[in-house]
Amino acid sequence: MLDRILCFCQVGWLVTLGIMTPAAALASPSPALTVELGAAWQLRNTVQISNEPPNTRFNIDELTGDGPFPAGRVVLDWPLNEKHRLRFVIAPLGIEETGTASQPIVFQDTIFAPGPVTVKYRFDSYRASYRYVFHDSERWSWSGGATLNIRDAEIRLQQGTLSRAKKNTGVVPLLALEGQWRFAPGWYGVFDFEGLAAPQGRAIDAALKIAYDVTPSITIAGGYRILDGGADNDELYTFARFDSAVVALTWRFR
Repeated sequence: MLDRILCFCQVGWLVTLGIMTPAAALASPSPALTVELGAAWQLRNTVQISNEPPNTRFNIDELTGDGPFPAGRVVLDWPLNEKHRLRFVIAPLGIEETGTASQPIVFQDTIFAPGPVTVKYRFDSYRASYRYVFHDSERWSWSGGATLNIRDAEIRLQQGTLSRAKKNTGVVPLLALEGQWRFAPGWYGVFDFEGLAAPQGRAIDAALKIAYDVTPSITIAGGYRILDGGADNDELYTFARFDSAVVALTWRFR
């Protein structure tokens, strides 16, 4: 009889713990590797280098077309504990197409005549982010923090043997915000934002996705991502926006 009483007490304690503790809090966070692939459409891509006459302002998307172009990224999430998280991102983006210029283009004080022009546009991002989980309940979790983004960019025009390129590498600070809404068992919505704006320009990377836990270790997701940004200074004028349909696979390990 005593054994039965102890057994019922243990079961009751476990049930009470399950009721009182949100599901998100029961499972300790694990490192996760995500591979995201997508098709990106170029909504606009306007350039002037240098940002003064005689250089002309022209639209890269009119030469390369709107797309779609392949896009993707690799993301490593590394939780330090329940509240403190690290994230590392490699996000390449590149276009190389040949189009027809309807009028002369002056790029880096060099004249490209009307006719076929090959355009190379590259904007690769390498990021390290810290995020703090400031809200975590059964349905919702929110984290925020800061990101250091290493931008490795290049714009190149080529016409026959004539070629000019502008390369730019620099570090850009961004703010980060991520929210998850667990609306059904195994299903949740994800909002992920990194960005910052200033009078000289802006950088925005935002995504909305629906995710499903296939197993405790594997998650699949799909959604929409927006990349928008650019700069306006004496050296250059460049603003671009890419919208992408994306799918992602996440593997949690340890």
